[in-house]
Amino acid sequence: MDLKTLQIFSSVLRHRSFTQAADELHMSISAVSRSIARLEETLGLPLFDRDRRGMRPTGAAAELSRVAGRMEADWRELQRTLSSSASLSGELRIFCSVTATHRLLSPLISAYRDACPAVDVLLITGDQADGLERVKRGDADVAVIARPAQLPDSIAYRHVAASPLRLCIPGNDGPLRQRLDGASADERDALLGEMPWILPERGVSKDAIERWLIERYAQLPPIYARVAGHEAILAMVSLGLGVGMVPELVIEASGLADTLEVAALAHQPGALEIGLCARAGRVQDPIVAELWRVSGKRA
Repeated sequence: MDLKTLQIFSSVLRHRSFTQAADELHMSISAVSRSIARLEETLGLPLFDRDRRGMRPTGAAAELSRVAGRMEADWRELQRTLSSSASLSGELRIFCSVTATHRLLSPLISAYRDACPAVDVLLITGDQADGLERVKRGDADVAVIARPAQLPDSIAYRHVAASPLRLCIPGNDGPLRQRLDGASADERDALLGEMPWILPERGVSKDAIERWLIERYAQLPPIYARVAGHEAILAMVSLGLGVGMVPELVIEASGLADTLEVAALAHQPGALEIGLCARAGRVQDPIVAELWRVSGKRA
């Protein structure tokens, strides 16, 4: 009975499913099933009762769970002890948007490099809405994401910052701006519900913005475009193509603040919670655990 077998057992126990455990551990279902069968054969006792309603842990599983928890804790403590006496080396892959790179990751990576100078940090940039899936697939060790309403049990999350969503309208003297200039607060509110909007095509911000629009106007306003990335929304707003809503930190980092207006709203949508995510098992790796430690100090 080795540590890997205990990790497989713990995952099956947590999910009550070979399929979900296999997905979390990036193994085949048959490999997970064989591992549990070998463990039951070694113990001479069944660990799960299986029927059409699913899997239920036996008393032996409850006892083994306590032993597995102690062994995994001892192993993590050994890793921390060994890593403190020798410099960590390897690679840390972080997926993030360009904005997150400048506004959020820069101080974290600086502190991380001071602590782990021999670890190569590889940044992979893209739409933050893809971050969670990148981590699930193993394409990145860590991603910077806007926290969704629900996170899978297999994902660890570390809060880093919060950023309110801000309504942006064109700053140039184009048709949209001319319609808004001179309008009263109530008139402007009504006009915004008729104007073309540029919306995110997916992600947490898409859900939050659409929910706010429907609460405000009972339906979605005309949609000029759906695009990937908040930076693209700002660029299109600054060109006078429509109005849009993006996190405040994106506006601050964009260099486009002079080409648009951040409109004041009586009823603001909620702020996006932004943080790091990683597969729960990867957080035990000293290379990732050190980033968790550094980010906890700066949160």
